[in-house]
Amino acid sequence: MKLFSNKPPNPTIVPSGELKQLTVAELKTSVTNPRQLFDPEPLQELKESIRKHGVLVPITVYKKAGQDLYSILDGERRYRCCKELEEEGIIKEIPANIVKPPDKIAGVLYMFSIHNFREQWELMPTALSLKEVMDELKEKDNKELASLTGLSPTQVERCKWLLSYPEQFQKMSLHKDPTKRIPSNFWIEAYPVLKIYEEKLPLFVQEKGREAIIQSLVDKKNKGKIKSIIHFRKIQDAYSRAKGNKEDEDKFLDKLKEFITNKNMEIPEAFDNFLPPRNIKTALKACSDFTEKLDRLKLEYTTDNKEELVEALEKVRNFVENILTELKGVGSEDEQNDH
Repeated sequence: MKLFSNKPPNPTIVPSGELKQLTVAELKTSVTNPRQLFDPEPLQELKESIRKHGVLVPITVYKKAGQDLYSILDGERRYRCCKELEEEGIIKEIPANIVKPPDKIAGVLYMFSIHNFREQWELMPTALSLKEVMDELKEKDNKELASLTGLSPTQVERCKWLLSYPEQFQKMSLHKDPTKRIPSNFWIEAYPVLKIYEEKLPLFVQEKGREAIIQSLVDKKNKGKIKSIIHFRKIQDAYSRAKGNKEDEDKFLDKLKEFITNKNMEIPEAFDNFLPPRNIKTALKACSDFTEKLDRLKLEYTTDNKEELVEALEKVRNFVENILTELKGVGSEDEQNDH
């Protein structure tokens, strides 16, 4: 199979082609566009920009042999806005860069590339597109997939988590109405909790059914019984503190069962008793003391044991990055859907 190249296209370079002005009627959307979700509010902002200034960046299109219309490789949001503006009699033509038809997987990889450079897709559509890449190229290695798509290895791993959910739950994150959509991060935060059920309560999972357990979590969210999806982390934290002590672990597992069977039970009610209070002020002071001490040492001028120092600082950086990843794990999707 021949792609544009052995690597995804450079996100800063549009494939060379012929620039033309095309009408809306000459264009069609691509069925393989990984984006899938086009929410009204950001589209309205783009539409108003195009109304004032026109289409400043040409869309990218191609036409296969025997095809009457040009398929959009990049620019479906601009096309959708222009289609509405045409109905108002404002937009008549759209600048388009016409390129050679790519293979299906090449088109997907190209769209990964440009959208990672420009803006992120929501994660469920990204996961489904990643599945196409994995199936087509028979590739499962996270690092290789990250190299191909421009995603980070962590994003690749989280996409795989999303793909582990049955299709009916994946579709909940593709609802056209953002107010009815289950944010992708709901599934991501729930995934480690489901793993605890599967590993520690296999008979319970077998009796209830994995899909039924997932549905119960969705029902709790829809009824307001999961007020914030980051509360799933309380369950993970409670388990990490309970394991190793048989009495505490047995109590935790009993509560884990009750959390599913009791439709009205909320996460704090079920698991806060397993968690000691955290002193954020202590953590803030520790961060301040640490940075002040390192600053006083003027490490950038050191010449002794430099390699050991670099290794130690890299461990600190990795430790901090892991904490930041967890703290920032809830993205804009959740801010829009969880209040």
